[in-house]
Amino acid sequence: MSVFVAEILGRGIVAFDAATEDDAKALLSDEALRRDLHVFQNQGRCLWDGVTEINLRGALPEETEIWQASRATAGQSGEPDGHDDWRIFLLPVVDPSRFDDDDDDDRDDGD
Repeated sequence: MSVFVAEILGRGIVAFDAATEDDAKALLSDEALRRDLHVFQNQGRCLWDGVTEINLRGALPEETEIWQASRATAGQSGEPDGHDDWRIFLLPVVDPSRFDDDDDDDRDDGD
């Protein structure tokens, strides 16, 4: 297995492993990954605009170390072994869909 990086506009975004470059390219087409790239944000901006090309490259040594450390930490925290699709974002991300801004229960209705 080799570690690959999805790169957008020259920025390494997410690292993951794959048996071959073809397998890594197939992962870039994965709907769940593309959704995450489109929804997740860094510094208030989405990681991917849904249009810009997502490039694939081999991970740099420091990116491989980050990926390996993350996978090892996950194994120690009791997550199941066999992380067949383990991936790690290489920059801080926020999932804004986890925040519920539409909750009517906390809205002041003036009653």
